[in-house]
Amino acid sequence: MKAKLAVFDMAGTTVDDRVDGLPLVLKSYDDALRGHGVSVPMEILNAQRGRDKWTVIKELGGEHAEAIYSDFIAVLKANTGKVKEVNGTSKTFTYLKEHDIRIVSSTGFPAEVAEPIIDNLGWLKAGLIDSWVCSEQVGASRPDPAMILHAMKKYGVSEKRAVLKIDDTVKGIEEGLNAGVYTIGVLTGTQSIQQLGAAEPDTILKSIAELPNYLVEKELV
Repeated sequence: MKAKLAVFDMAGTTVDDRVDGLPLVLKSYDDALRGHGVSVPMEILNAQRGRDKWTVIKELGGEHAEAIYSDFIAVLKANTGKVKEVNGTSKTFTYLKEHDIRIVSSTGFPAEVAEPIIDNLGWLKAGLIDSWVCSEQVGASRPDPAMILHAMKKYGVSEKRAVLKIDDTVKGIEEGLNAGVYTIGVLTGTQSIQQLGAAEPDTILKSIAELPNYLVEKELV
């Protein structure tokens, strides 16, 4: 079945969130938690990538969750202008648009962080994506498939295997599988091929730069 809609994760998949060599999301979690006396091993924080950020901090921060989240968001917002796109992202988006595939950017960031990132990267203004959505807006965190289902409804795509879900995290892959769509993992994030492979996506690519050739090979365009 030919692809009609592609739902791309942001941080780690299409957005390089490394600032000064460190993954911004993980450092922001760690700094905010430690600032309130909460220590969480980095491997546990890494396993949370892809999830709604408030949900994660509410689970890990205890009675200080609201203050921790406020600090976390402040750091993220201060750095939205420093992130850049993963190499090959615009080229891949352009290829998909040329093949009449709708593109939605999805994220576990709250809207107040996601919107300035999208604006800074210029994807909407350039017509490279059709829209963006965050877990906060749909009221459910990955691996719940709510963001994918929202995009399918918005663009009138009912055939599940005509939808591509591309993500660098286990939670994002589980989201795609829970939606029943064609699910592709990429290795540009902080989770390993072993971790992603254990979630059993349809395939794993080095990065989304490989997506156009893969779609041609599998006759999905």
